[in-house]
Amino acid sequence: MGRIADALRRAEQERRMAAQASQVTAVAVPPSKPSPIADALSRAPAPKLDETPAEPVPVVEGLSESLVPFFERSSLVTEQYRALRTRILSQNLNYEHRVLAVTSAVPKEGKSVTSLNLGCILAEIRHLKVLVVDGDFRRSSLAQMLNQPAGPGLADVLAGKAKYDEVIRRTPIANLWFMPAGSTQGRSAAELLATASAMPTFRHMQNDFHYTIVDTPPATTVTDVGIIGQMCSAVIMLVRLHRTHEADAKRAVRLLQVNNIPILGCLLVGRDGVGGRYGYGYGYRYNYYRYHNYYNTEPSS
Repeated sequence: MGRIADALRRAEQERRMAAQASQVTAVAVPPSKPSPIADALSRAPAPKLDETPAEPVPVVEGLSESLVPFFERSSLVTEQYRALRTRILSQNLNYEHRVLAVTSAVPKEGKSVTSLNLGCILAEIRHLKVLVVDGDFRRSSLAQMLNQPAGPGLADVLAGKAKYDEVIRRTPIANLWFMPAGSTQGRSAAELLATASAMPTFRHMQNDFHYTIVDTPPATTVTDVGIIGQMCSAVIMLVRLHRTHEADAKRAVRLLQVNNIPILGCLLVGRDGVGGRYGYGYGYRYNYYRYHNYYNTEPSS
């Protein structure tokens, strides 16, 4: 016990000595005199900060689960979209602003889902400003997928019923804007696309956004893509694995070529067999399938 008591006493003495030393040091060292520069800075008024709050991006409920790059950023499908993005960017080494139309040979091929996901994956690059346009006046579906009002939109601008700036909308996805199809108000799509304001409107999109993705009707059902494609930089042709008939795909390509519309590439989508890999690529496999009249089916994705 004696040794323990002696050790405790020595420890207490050492603590006291350390406390005294710190007090002496604190008193012995006078506060340093501020330099003239520091003194001048202390008297200078504080810089005025910009207190204007940044424009908030509204959080919209009800986004479609088809927006895979938004909900599943690390999924295989998202990586396939990134591979598609790389191919598109590699064909634009001069960083030109481009308007790309997405079409298919027949309905129910997934062009609307592809258009929206392509816009979403392009907007993933922070310095890119991307616009997705619903150019399918007859069976528009993008507004519903984004939980946005269906109008006013592109058709209203072409008809002179709305201004361009009024129909461009922010989305919850950073760097991604949206223009709905709007209402034709009884006028035909071909008539609206042939108005004098059509070309300036598309040029306006090209000037304002790095990439504009336009969802269009199928190439073999109506003539819209033949008109829209001439106002775009190029067209992406979509083919669904095991569904699109070879004759339909070839006819769609011929229609685009007859109208002198540049084809950026052909996109193959779908699963390769039961439980097979889902992805994108180049090449074709065809099985015949029947499809209903374009005007009488439910909106396709």
